[in-house]
Amino acid sequence: MTVNKVIKVGLIGLGGMADAHRRMISELDQLQLSALCDVNDELLNKVGEEEGIGEEKRFNKMEALIQYPTVDAVISIVPNDLHAKVLELCIRHQKPIMAEKPFTLNFKEAEFLAELYEKTPIPCMVGFSYRYIPAFRYAKKLLEENKIGTLRHLEVRYLQSFGSPIFDVPYLWRFNKAITGTGALGDLGAHMIDSARFLVGEFKSVSALMRTFVPERRNPASCNMHKVKVDDYVSFHAVLEHDVVGAFLTTRNAIGSGNQHEVTLYGDIGTIHVNCEKPDEVLLSLVDGNDLQTTKETMEIPPGYRRQQLEDFIAIVTGQGHKEIPDFHDGYQNQKVLERIIESAEKGQSVNIDE
Repeated sequence: MTVNKVIKVGLIGLGGMADAHRRMISELDQLQLSALCDVNDELLNKVGEEEGIGEEKRFNKMEALIQYPTVDAVISIVPNDLHAKVLELCIRHQKPIMAEKPFTLNFKEAEFLAELYEKTPIPCMVGFSYRYIPAFRYAKKLLEENKIGTLRHLEVRYLQSFGSPIFDVPYLWRFNKAITGTGALGDLGAHMIDSARFLVGEFKSVSALMRTFVPERRNPASCNMHKVKVDDYVSFHAVLEHDVVGAFLTTRNAIGSGNQHEVTLYGDIGTIHVNCEKPDEVLLSLVDGNDLQTTKETMEIPPGYRRQQLEDFIAIVTGQGHKEIPDFHDGYQNQKVLERIIESAEKGQSVNIDE
């Protein structure tokens, strides 16, 4: 595709997250929202009117949108059980896609897609959005500059509170194993895994613990209690490239936490801490080699580390991609690590990623 051509985008899924993507599309002159798809006719028509998209480009079936001749690329924001199907259709119709995480419902689906993709690859980006937090991007640069010496270990946490019993959150799709696959693990843990891969490298092994704190939730339709079969809490230790050791924790039951994704990286001469809730700050601690005194500095992010996620989607669609864009391979590897975490928790033992 020509580098400067306007890319006509088809948006599949018009739920809450779609608003953020519509805003991001509107900020970039090279993207034009040109087609919509959702099973909810009322919502489909409402958004269609807001965006000035004609009825002939409003679809209930995602394959109809994907194969539409004037749709150049697809952005998909659908529940987890549809992730693999959207990717499969885009591969079969050779349409570039930005897909949501987790990559698929399970690793079996990921393996099927990998076979298909290997034969007929397409430009594919996976929505690991925390790669676009300026602080995370700057932390990667500091690591590359050996600012804290040899990296030894890291801590990664992703904490939310909305699932705590006191809030009496009803049985939503996020608690339905058939739709979501996992709970906090796929929803939040997938981001933790990607942040570690982005900053450090590949996972070698994991040792995990998974728990469901709220075993039943109220069905909003019937008010009866519905059994919950997905996790509220996951913690795991991991060994990554260069024998870097990691401690990871995610939960939806952390009172006081809103959307708290943070990473702490420990090196021989310093520590880097970043938190998505403070996207423009990096906390850097360094020890002086002469007097062994430790300094702490809150660093503001210099220019050049702010990049809108869909700018990289444009790059990958137009053949200008680079290694830091989360692509099909990143989605596949992420799903493999998720699979091994589940396996480790079930077996109660450490599991190698590439067994």
